[in-house]
Amino acid sequence: MLRWFFGLSLHMRIAIILAPLLSIGGYGMMDLWMNKDAPKKENHVAMQQLLVEGQCLLATNQCKLKHDAMQVSMTRVDAGKTGVVRLEITPSVHIRGAQMALVQAGVEHQVVVEPMKNGEVWFAEFPESLLSPSPSALRIALAQFGRVSFAEIPAQF
Repeated sequence: MLRWFFGLSLHMRIAIILAPLLSIGGYGMMDLWMNKDAPKKENHVAMQQLLVEGQCLLATNQCKLKHDAMQVSMTRVDAGKTGVVRLEITPSVHIRGAQMALVQAGVEHQVVVEPMKNGEVWFAEFPESLLSPSPSALRIALAQFGRVSFAEIPAQF
């Protein structure tokens, strides 16, 4: 078989090697060209508002939010550093990410929320100076696959 292949002219050998590559590439390019006007599939994200169970008093660690199977507990814990406030967020289901903001006189201050090593508890640390003057609201959003749960609650630290 190799003797036959190497007995062919150079042009034939190149054609035999390139023909499968060109046919596969042509098929892919034709697919792209034919589907260029196809409507794009939109990914809809469900927005779910978390409701406060009772009162949300972070000073006394009583803040629970709920929507269907999603339950979120927020507690204020000792940060171990002076001048730093630490909040721990414990959702009842797995989340992909979280965002939090403190609203002060209409201005939103973003707070970084990160997962702990086990990934089940998330925490946010921010300077205590953001609490004076007292913020009017605390906004939180928790992302899952296909849905975002959000809440805006009066901030009572």
